[in-house]
Amino acid sequence: MKKSYVTASLVCLIIGVCIGAAQTQNQAPTGNPANSPTVNVGPAVAAKAANPTPSANAKNQSQQRSIGQGLTKMKASEPSAYWTDLVDVDDDGQVEDNQFLMDAKRGILYTYRWDNFQCANGKASNGDVLMGIYTQGNPAGKPAGTGWFVVGLAPGQCGEKKGGTYGCKFDAKGNLNPCGPAKIHDDSGDLEITVKK
Repeated sequence: MKKSYVTASLVCLIIGVCIGAAQTQNQAPTGNPANSPTVNVGPAVAAKAANPTPSANAKNQSQQRSIGQGLTKMKASEPSAYWTDLVDVDDDGQVEDNQFLMDAKRGILYTYRWDNFQCANGKASNGDVLMGIYTQGNPAGKPAGTGWFVVGLAPGQCGEKKGGTYGCKFDAKGNLNPCGPAKIHDDSGDLEITVKK
């Protein structure tokens, strides 16, 4: 009787440990997925969404069909207003030289710059950063000031062996969710995030 009781207890203990381990493995990941760099989205982003026009100090005003370069280059739906301006997009206290492209048909203001960002491992890096910001009355019905950003990683950068594009979507307050490997859709001007599970 004692032997059966001990054996049953051991089996229950082992099964319990196995179930606990399985439940831990099946839990959804929290925080930022591995190798997804993040960029701080400052209040200047929402301000630009409310007034997506060149400032009095803007330069290089013209009509362009695309913005960005390399992995972060995307096409507008039609020739769109383009300009460059000094703006502190990431709220780090320093103005950055940003390119802007206002796609009025999509209701999206795109901005591109070479800037720093934080890797998922906490280390700082830098590279191409492209951001899409929904403006008031956009056809997609997105809240003004919401949007996304994507960063182009070179092989080995941020611990990513093959490199690629990674990004996040953000709300009007600059909160990021979700983040992960990302793909820009030229047909819609939106960003597709693959959430790792």
